[in-house]
Amino acid sequence: MMILSEDQLNSLNREALIIIVASLQDQLASVQSQLDTANTQLADTNRQIELLTEQIRIMNQRHFGRQAESNLTEGQLTLFDSFNEAEMTADENASEPEITEVIIASYRRKKTIGKRDEDLDGLPTRIIEHSLSEEELIRLFPDGYKELPNEVYRRLHIIPETFIVDEHHVHVYASKNNDGTIVKAPRPTDLFRNSIATPSLVASILNGKYNNALPLERQSKAYKSNGIQLSTNTMANWVIRSADSYLSLLYDRLHELIYENHIIHADETPVKVMRIDGAKIKNGKKTYMWVYRNSPAHSSKPIVLYDWQPSRRADHPREFLKDFSGIAITDGYQVYHKLSKERPDLLIGGCWIHARRPFADFIKSIKGSADGTIAHKAYSLITEMLHIDNGFDDLPSDDRLKQRQLILTEKVDAYFEWVKSKYNQVTHNSTIGKALAYSIHQEPYLRTFLTDGDVPMDNNYAEQAIRPFTIGRKNFVLIESSNGARASAMIYSLVETAKANYLNVYQYLELLLIEIPKHMNDTNLSFLDELLPWAPGIQEKCPSRYKKS
Repeated sequence: MMILSEDQLNSLNREALIIIVASLQDQLASVQSQLDTANTQLADTNRQIELLTEQIRIMNQRHFGRQAESNLTEGQLTLFDSFNEAEMTADENASEPEITEVIIASYRRKKTIGKRDEDLDGLPTRIIEHSLSEEELIRLFPDGYKELPNEVYRRLHIIPETFIVDEHHVHVYASKNNDGTIVKAPRPTDLFRNSIATPSLVASILNGKYNNALPLERQSKAYKSNGIQLSTNTMANWVIRSADSYLSLLYDRLHELIYENHIIHADETPVKVMRIDGAKIKNGKKTYMWVYRNSPAHSSKPIVLYDWQPSRRADHPREFLKDFSGIAITDGYQVYHKLSKERPDLLIGGCWIHARRPFADFIKSIKGSADGTIAHKAYSLITEMLHIDNGFDDLPSDDRLKQRQLILTEKVDAYFEWVKSKYNQVTHNSTIGKALAYSIHQEPYLRTFLTDGDVPMDNNYAEQAIRPFTIGRKNFVLIESSNGARASAMIYSLVETAKANYLNVYQYLELLLIEIPKHMNDTNLSFLDELLPWAPGIQEKCPSRYKKS
């Protein structure tokens, strides 16, 4: 580039100077445009970095931090604390628990005189005598002695699993005159033909896997340590056969009865299955375990039903709920919204806990105080509404609805007005932007609780119902076959329904495996009503020792 001296510039005429200035302006405009573009790109990069940093912070919180939203309140123990309960709760000065503290009582009441006897009612007791020999007594009391009331104390003793071989001897009778008449004494119905399996053994396996989250492989090792060789494959066959042949009958009956409720909670969670209908899939397939349950707060016959399906398509809840008319409470999955648009008799209720959760995750992920942030404000508004609604729990349905409409309608309106105003002030692709968008898109369904006093503000019942499966999944990781997945759905259903009706799960499963095989040739399935978990006979035979007061 040529540089003009001062004399040369002074010698230029007016036209030349105009050309030079115009050229300089063009160059400055080009440089400014490049700077603006660079600043825009830098701002976009910074926003991307902020979004990624925010996502990483929240992911770290989810994976390594405390999970419950209640952790926003200090002093509460969490699920993660319980993993190290020995270290977390160790206290060298703590006293040993009494027997009444170890054995779960039927009801939690203030201890009264005779309470220990009440707690131990129904447990077998063996009396162990500690006495002195007659010779020792004569030596100690040469002038004679009298015996005072015994000093009695109790200790809790456990007898590990005991295995007994049932050897059946069936008596056979024939006529003395040899007319060919031969009669055998009646024998109990076999659970499986030519199998060593008994109702008690299979019930123990089912209880271990589906109630206590013990994979069959671990149970097999435990049996082996007791001298019992039961392979994982054998136990898996028993699980599937017991579900397909017997337990499925009661599952289908419960499926019919759940429709008697006008509110159903629904949720789903993924599980990997390695073989679908016999076809081996490399690395397995992501399938889904769906769960449906009625509202225990408004039904004396709680039912929990699992339904395994190979996908998350709308066809599955459409089929499961085809005979249901009422309100389904969900977490916002659009499949249910699609069904609601197809059917005027099916309404959808949203979950305010799900609406609050991303705000809670954001608050927990940042360091320092979240006061004054959009997340904190949203969290506080939703929490306040939930707290107010909890105060209406003891009211009849009609009164609860009146209180909601009187007090909460205004707060709900204010919340959505505030959310919509804040949405335009944030980056839509950010965590807060997505959280605000969720509330906006779910508004019609989040408002459903204002139209029916029986509709809760959350879907906690479904999340509580599916949690046992998710805990078990951490242990067994995947399911080998679709047959096993379907069997698991049925057995989980009976286990969780039994627990919801305060039954002893093992005793209930054993009773089902004793009674149902007796009716396999029946054309009338009315006998199943006597085996429902709330039936008086079942409540009497299989009571759980723990019941909520």
